[in-house]
Amino acid sequence: MNQTGKVIEVVKNNKARVLMTKHSACGDCGACQHGKENMQLSIVAMNEVGAKAGDWVEVNMETQNVMGAAFIVYVIPLMAMLLGIGTGSFLLKNMHIEENLEAYSAGIGFILMACTFFIVKVFEKRFHQDKRYIPTITKILNRSS
Repeated sequence: MNQTGKVIEVVKNNKARVLMTKHSACGDCGACQHGKENMQLSIVAMNEVGAKAGDWVEVNMETQNVMGAAFIVYVIPLMAMLLGIGTGSFLLKNMHIEENLEAYSAGIGFILMACTFFIVKVFEKRFHQDKRYIPTITKILNRSS
């Protein structure tokens, strides 16, 4: 997955902050809280080509790694919620709790989903350190003067 952006700052540990323009299709889901009003997104990328502030660069992140990260952040919590609803409903029925069964099951599902979000948040630092999930500047397109 290649995109272009402008280096706005070189940061420590061989990384650079790059200002990217999001795709036109981006902005509808609201996951990044930027929406369609702000199509600029600042990211930190590995700077193995020695790009400097002002350079236009190509940034790459392997599609399988993007999909893996999306799976971790979106699919696993959704699966946990559904598992919590189903398991909660089954257990509550076996405990002969019939009153407000749907509400209790939904509550268990949401609690389980919140726990997975918390676990993802706890391990977020590891993801930021794993090079598979860090975008990489692969090419300098236009060197600044």
